[in-house]
Amino acid sequence: MVHSISPQPSNDISARFAGHQVTALMENGLYRHLRFETPGKQGAYAFELITWPYNLVVKAGWTFHFDIDATPDMFNVFRNTAFSGEINPGYWQEKVRAGRDEIEGFDPNLFERQVKQYVVEAIREGDAPRGIGAEVTREIFELGDITHEAGGRQALDDFRFQDWTFGETLEWDFSEYTPGFLHCCHAIRHGIDVYDAARKAVAA
Repeated sequence: MVHSISPQPSNDISARFAGHQVTALMENGLYRHLRFETPGKQGAYAFELITWPYNLVVKAGWTFHFDIDATPDMFNVFRNTAFSGEINPGYWQEKVRAGRDEIEGFDPNLFERQVKQYVVEAIREGDAPRGIGAEVTREIFELGDITHEAGGRQALDDFRFQDWTFGETLEWDFSEYTPGFLHCCHAIRHGIDVYDAARKAVAA
């Protein structure tokens, strides 16, 4: 089964899959092995969805295994918890059996936003000394190694300017969904949309 019907992508990530067609490598009820790729693109952003009762595996450069005891057809989990073309990573990550360590990771951009917001609030409340903004920029964002969480937290712990510090930051959370997890979530949602459209075309 190969069809070119494809929903229009709604964002930059799902745009990677525009033009993808579905090929059923194996399909027997809830036992499916489906490959999605765009003809002529030499496998660019190709991915596979593999299902069996209560389970789904996505292979898209990253691999995640989802399962839920309550729903035999895992496609229904993803159909019913996000609109077509959209994803629900907060709910879907709860269903990941394998690949959990790849769901979230340190985000330097989030780290920078949180640090800057904290400094802005300290300045606004009159708690920070004059020149704090420039010093934070120099010591943390220019000289600090904030490409990983350990380095970012060390930069915060070491920072001191005229006796001003960031204080206790252990509760600060700098994690976001990884690009790989978001990519796979979009692949699943887009793949199901393409699959459903192909089945409708066959039935018409």
